[in-house]
Amino acid sequence: MNAGRSHPMVFSREGGMSLIGVVFWIVILAMVVALIVKVMPIYYDNLSLQHIVQQQVQAAGPEESLDQVRRDLNDRLAVAMIEIPQRDIFISRNGTSGPVQIRVDYERKVPLFANVSLLIHFDTRA
Repeated sequence: MNAGRSHPMVFSREGGMSLIGVVFWIVILAMVVALIVKVMPIYYDNLSLQHIVQQQVQAAGPEESLDQVRRDLNDRLAVAMIEIPQRDIFISRNGTSGPVQIRVDYERKVPLFANVSLLIHFDTRA
């Protein structure tokens, strides 16, 4: 028979997540996905803006006026459908025939929910 061995009865309870725990993590995951979906287009626009600014600096010749550089930059931004207020675009030149320098310093506000928003600051230079 048992020959002196005793086997106590062991009751184990499955250690899984409860329904409330699953719902909690689904809500957290949904909020993170919503945040990514709202923020990624803004970062993509900034990456496009960086590329456009670098192209414009390379394309600007020493004889080109700063007003012409601004018009060309605005045309490129319009094609890319990126809206930047003119007050946030700074164009300068080192000396009279030096290289053009462009700085775009702007902010974007992303509404998250109700009256909560996320403010993102970008400072692009070339």
